[in-house]
Amino acid sequence: MNLPAMKREAVPLHAEVASLLRNQIMSGTLVPGEQLPPLSELTSKLGVARMTVRQAMDALEAEGLIERHAGRGTFVKKIKLPTRQTLNMQAQLSQLSSMISQLEVSVLVEDSQDEQPDENGIAYHRMKRIHSLDGKPFCHVDLRMDSALYEKAPARFASEIVISVLEDMGVKFKSARQSVRISYADFELSQALRIKVNSPIFRVKREMYDEDDRLIYSSTLLYPGDALQFEMEFTVDGTD
Repeated sequence: MNLPAMKREAVPLHAEVASLLRNQIMSGTLVPGEQLPPLSELTSKLGVARMTVRQAMDALEAEGLIERHAGRGTFVKKIKLPTRQTLNMQAQLSQLSSMISQLEVSVLVEDSQDEQPDENGIAYHRMKRIHSLDGKPFCHVDLRMDSALYEKAPARFASEIVISVLEDMGVKFKSARQSVRISYADFELSQALRIKVNSPIFRVKREMYDEDDRLIYSSTLLYPGDALQFEMEFTVDGTD
């Protein structure tokens, strides 16, 4: 599938290309000094005309996000990234487990491989997968988990939600943390989740530690913007 088939309605094609690259620069995915792909590579990957990419590059250059060098290529400029305000919240891990247990998802594994042990000697198994709900892609997951745990039930981990399998195995979690922020769907994610390119998404990063404070599970989960909602109940200081 190419970009013209995935773009948002009423958004010019060159503006969509510019937004794709702008979002990657502003999110830090493309770092200062990094060279952008050649014009021919972008036109082939996105399925657009060379003029369309040139117009997008003109816009990004005018915004001060990139710089072009004849004979060398196009590079990301050093810019000040926006500061995010953080709202700290606490929740019970059981709430996450309860939500997961209610999901009946199908799992499509895109990639599964062992990684070299880290500096602490812990080996991890990495999986990239798509979770679907009611036949529709619901979440893209890029996860790493303790290889020793993975080897105990590889077939289950390949077809079920990992946290549910870990709980069934009796794995005890001492602590966990999660961050959530709004981002935008790039070209590859749009294809995977069947959503419009540059659509808003939730980017969830999750880490879980065992009773020895070892990281045994980490993941980046990407959800369409209409797939989740958060509800918070605040208490007023000085009241019961």
